[in-house]
Amino acid sequence: MKKTSIFGICLLATGLLATDLAASEPPARNPQGLLAASYFFPSAANAQGAFGVTFKTRLVLTNPTASAISIIASLNTGTGSGGLQTIALAAGETRVYGNFLQDVFTFTGGGGFSLAESTDSKPFYAVGEVYADAGNGRFSTALVGMSADDRVVNLANLETGFSMSTGLVVDGSNRVNFGCANMDATAVAVRADVYNETSSDPVATATLNLLPNGWEQQSVAVSGQKVKILFWQLSSGGMNGSYCYGVKVNNQSGDGTSIPALYAPKTN
Repeated sequence: MKKTSIFGICLLATGLLATDLAASEPPARNPQGLLAASYFFPSAANAQGAFGVTFKTRLVLTNPTASAISIIASLNTGTGSGGLQTIALAAGETRVYGNFLQDVFTFTGGGGFSLAESTDSKPFYAVGEVYADAGNGRFSTALVGMSADDRVVNLANLETGFSMSTGLVVDGSNRVNFGCANMDATAVAVRADVYNETSSDPVATATLNLLPNGWEQQSVAVSGQKVKILFWQLSSGGMNGSYCYGVKVNNQSGDGTSIPALYAPKTN
C-alpha cells in the first residue's frame, strides 16, 4: 500500500507570480493544517495525576461552512472502544469542551479519539490541549490532530517509510511517555524502537498490544538529549490503522510537548 506525505514546501519564483492576474477566479486550494474533514488524536485524558491534580482535555470545534454538519467522535481506551457519539454543529458555530472525554463520553482515564465529518466532505477545525489546574496555575500540553496519512507504517502489509516521534528529552528535568491508539476493530501489535545519541541501534524496544479500538501508554526508561521513537505496526489490522505519539513533560512545571509520530516516505 503506497502512502503519501502530507508535508511539502511550495516555492514560487518571482517570475511565476506574473501569471494571468486578470483571471476571474483564484486557484482552488485543498484544506490543510488545522482544517480537515477528519482528525486522529492518539492522546487525551480525564484522569487523576500526581499531587491531586486532574488532567482534562479541552477541545474546540469550529464549523467554518455555511451549512450544519455532524461530527462522529470515536473513543479509544485501554479496555477497547469507548463508544461513538455524534456532535452537531450549526453553520459557523464554535463549540468549546472544557473536559471533552467527560462531556461527550462520560469517560474517566486516558485514551485517544478520532473525529470525522459524517459525509467525509465538509471541513472543520479541531484544536485541543490536555491541561491541569494546580496551586501555582495551569499547565498544559497542546494536542496535534493527525491525518490519515500519518497512520503507523504497517510492516505486515509490506509498507515502507518511517513513523517517528523525535525531539524528545529524558534527563533529570524531563520525562517522556509514548503511546498508540488503534483506530480499527481488530487487535494489533505496534513495536516502539527507542533511540538516543549513544547508538545507531535501538537502546530500548517495547511492544504495545492494542485491543480493538484500544489505547496504551508507556514511559521511556532510557535517558538522552536526542531521543526519538520509531513505531512499526506488526499485524495487518484494519483500514484505519494505528496512530502514535511521544510527549515530553517538564518535571518541575508539568508543561508538556506532544510530538506525534508523523509519516515520512522512504527515499534512496
